[in-house]
Amino acid sequence: MATEIKVEIIQRQTVKPSSPTPHHLRNYKLSILDQMAHQTYIPILLFYPNAADATSNNVMATNERSKTLTHFYPLAGRIKGDAAIECNDDGAEFVEAPVKCSLLEIFEHPDAEMLRQFLPVEPESREGGTGTLLLVQVNLFECGGMSIGFSVSHKFGGATTLSTFINCWTAAAHDQSNMLMLPKFGAASLFSPLNFSNSEPLPSVEVDKEKFIRRRFVFDASKIAALQSKVTSSVVPKPTSV
Repeated sequence: MATEIKVEIIQRQTVKPSSPTPHHLRNYKLSILDQMAHQTYIPILLFYPNAADATSNNVMATNERSKTLTHFYPLAGRIKGDAAIECNDDGAEFVEAPVKCSLLEIFEHPDAEMLRQFLPVEPESREGGTGTLLLVQVNLFECGGMSIGFSVSHKFGGATTLSTFINCWTAAAHDQSNMLMLPKFGAASLFSPLNFSNSEPLPSVEVDKEKFIRRRFVFDASKIAALQSKVTSSVVPKPTSV
């Protein structure tokens, strides 16, 4: 049943940093690791049950999104050539889509191909090397649940970069400036980029979806509760299930 679910996009918005990127930061150099990275997107899909007020929730507020993007200014730019990101404040893409089913239906009939509908762009898209560097899609379910799909260009970062961005956005949404985990950009100083202007272009690497193997791990609720009780402390009195 879940595989037949269709997601209809009702809103598409470009979010720009709340303040312009300073002139001296407009040219972000890619490291050799970034240069050699696949032109794909790194996806993360998060689910939240019973978010009945999702349309007014702070996590979706434009001002929090634009403030967070200011700290991650390269994500609002575009890749220029093979050695830099032009931080021109073109913006990130924010998509909203209702889903005519409940979260329970998704979890009862998990299907990896169906879950792709909750992401703003196909992970294998070559736009990861030329187009928008960050895309976010908010999916609103009939039960009041919500899922947020994040896609970040692999040319800029990976899962760690995306995790830091999400934590920063969360802190901004809850007005917890003291909890902000601000990024540090300087990989090019550690892994110097190469100049390909007078040589052959970088080799193109195609991603073959048929060679991927998927695994789904389900943790019993009682086991998670036992782990939570084990790590509970005065510093972390209520550890999350994550």
